[in-house]
Amino acid sequence: MERAPKQKSLKLNMFFNAIKGIMSIIFPLVSFPYASTVLGVDNIGRYGFADSIISYFLLFADLGISTYAIREGAKIRSKRNKINIFASEMFSFNCISSLCSLGLLAFCMIVVPKFQSYRTLLFVMSIQILFKAIGVEWIYSVYEEYAYITIRTVCFQIISIFLLFLLVKTDNDINVYAGINVVAVVLINIVNFVRSRKYCHIKLKWNIDYKLHIKSIMILFFMNLTVSIYIASDTTILGFICNDFVVGIYSLSTKIYRIVKTIISSVLIVSIPRLSSLLSQNDRNEFVNVATDIYKTLLSVVMPAIVGIILLRKEIIMIIANESFLQAESSLILLSIALFFCMGAWFWGQCILVPLEKEQYVFYVTLVSAAVNILFNLILIPSGKENAAALTTIIAEAIAYVSCMVFGRKQVSLGRVRKSVIKVLIGCGGILGCVMLMTPLKDRGSIYFFGVVSLSVVIYIGIELFLKNEVFIDVFLGVQKRVRELVYWKE
Repeated sequence: MERAPKQKSLKLNMFFNAIKGIMSIIFPLVSFPYASTVLGVDNIGRYGFADSIISYFLLFADLGISTYAIREGAKIRSKRNKINIFASEMFSFNCISSLCSLGLLAFCMIVVPKFQSYRTLLFVMSIQILFKAIGVEWIYSVYEEYAYITIRTVCFQIISIFLLFLLVKTDNDINVYAGINVVAVVLINIVNFVRSRKYCHIKLKWNIDYKLHIKSIMILFFMNLTVSIYIASDTTILGFICNDFVVGIYSLSTKIYRIVKTIISSVLIVSIPRLSSLLSQNDRNEFVNVATDIYKTLLSVVMPAIVGIILLRKEIIMIIANESFLQAESSLILLSIALFFCMGAWFWGQCILVPLEKEQYVFYVTLVSAAVNILFNLILIPSGKENAAALTTIIAEAIAYVSCMVFGRKQVSLGRVRKSVIKVLIGCGGILGCVMLMTPLKDRGSIYFFGVVSLSVVIYIGIELFLKNEVFIDVFLGVQKRVRELVYWKE
């Protein structure tokens, strides 16, 4: 009889993924100011445009395999023979899609005139596509190995920063900058593949039962494609219509937006394997309880994050970049508002509807959102530039959020969250009070920023504990329990 893997703490998984998300803030705070100063706005714009192009081909290389593999792999993770076969099929499928993606990129580099001046940059960045399949990142999500993911990510981020300071010296080093980012991705994929033997034995498999997997994989692929379109199409269309400077300004806004989104989504992503596993066990009540807890946690994090970005937008830009990027203030405000709709849509789509195997509906929603986003981008970007791109993101994310939430509520009735929202809004009022209190120090730059952030975190958490927000009460009790266990162990 095969032994089931040990059930890991969902809160602990959230903690590790949150640490990874926090580090994704700290490292750009170190690397991006240096890169933006050395390379300049135009080169940052060139990199941003090339990155948006490569993102489409990375998506094609992945298809919907990662999302599908996490959902289905979580159901059979305790059955070694089945997971061996399943992992080999997903790996083989991924190898084929990666090679097709590389071929398509090579064709586009030849026939698309715009790509000619970006040829070297695109070639360097395309190397990560070649190593996409061997990354098997989904295996570590299936087995909830978020401690490993966190430690691995931080280690390679440190290596990347070291190489950045060592090798990027002038504005001619844009290809070197791209190569450093690619090397980190490639090394992560190699380490992932070697370590995957701990969980399953992967080999190339030619007799794949495509009929069993292809429908769900392709639905998830087109769903991810449409999401990617209204995430990356802004930058892509800006690159075709406007100049590299405008793309550089918008790239900074989107970088901050994605950093915050990464941290917040770290709260959600750890729950997907657990939710899928609960459904496979027909434990609907526990599914609802966990989903409600996740939704309350999301609201408790995303709303203060939005308020903080809006109030400290100028200081954030000056810390991450310099005064030449201050034009990004307005687009950053708009993108921070989009965060609410984006994370709400992510919760209802990925945490509720996909585990319930309703991905076809999510696909239709994202398809409509992407079409609306592209249409408004083409209409508004010529006159509104980066601000128009940010505005269309709000519209697209709002459509996806409302649609997924309405349909999701028909499938699952979550617990009440209204009281939690009120408590969070009161806490956000505390953040506003902190900013007003620290206004006399506004000319002190970093001192003002870190002072406001530190005080706001303390005040916000204090207010939530006083109001008995269940999210913070659970975390507080969990930390208290760990401390007591540590003290008892030492004694």
